[in-house]
Amino acid sequence: MANIKGKKQRDVLKELDLGGKIRELRLKRGMTLKDISERTGFSTALLSQIENNIVSPPISTLWKIAQALDVKLTYFFQQSPIEQQDYFIVRRGQGKPVFRQESRYSITYFSLGYGKEGRKMDPFLIEFSGKEEPTEPLGHEGEEFLYVLKGRMELTYGDKVIILEEGDSIYYDSRVSHKAEAPEGTVVLAVLYRGDKGSTE
Repeated sequence: MANIKGKKQRDVLKELDLGGKIRELRLKRGMTLKDISERTGFSTALLSQIENNIVSPPISTLWKIAQALDVKLTYFFQQSPIEQQDYFIVRRGQGKPVFRQESRYSITYFSLGYGKEGRKMDPFLIEFSGKEEPTEPLGHEGEEFLYVLKGRMELTYGDKVIILEEGDSIYYDSRVSHKAEAPEGTVVLAVLYRGDKGSTE
C-alpha cells in the first residue's frame, strides 16, 4: 500500500513538475540555489531535491520559495494556459492535487483556484491520510482561513494548541509559526491570502 501511495505521489509530482518550474524561474531570475537558500532559510541540498522532484515541499515551504522568486504560490500549479474570464469553476473532483510528504501526517492539497489569474486568495481542499515524520511550525506572510468539513484537526499556532472539530473554523495571521495535524480521513477547506505581494506571472 505504501509503495502504491509513493508511486501515486511521484506520478503527480512528475505531472505538475513543481521542481522544473522552480528551477526554470530561478534561472530566469538569474539566481543560484544559494540565493534562494539565503532568502528562505532552507538548505541548498533540500532545494536541489525539490527542483529535481525528489521531495514534494509542504505548502509553507513552497510559499517561501514563491516569495523568494517573487511570484504567487499558485504559479507553480498552473499546467496549461486557461482562457481567462471573471470567474473560474472547478467541478467536483477536478481540483489540482499537490502532495506533501514531510509532515507528520501525509496531506494532499487540491488547488481550487488554479485557473484564475490575478487572484489574491488561494483556496485548497486538504485531505489528511497516513502518518509521516514530524515537522516544525513555520510562519510566512499572509493570512489563512481553515474550515473543518470532516473529522478533527489540531492546529499548533505559536505557543498554543487549538483543537478544531467538524464545523469549526479559524482565521489567523500566518506570520505566526503554525502547523496542522489531523487523523486520517479529515478534510479541511483552506483559503490562503498573500495580499498584493509578488506577481502572478
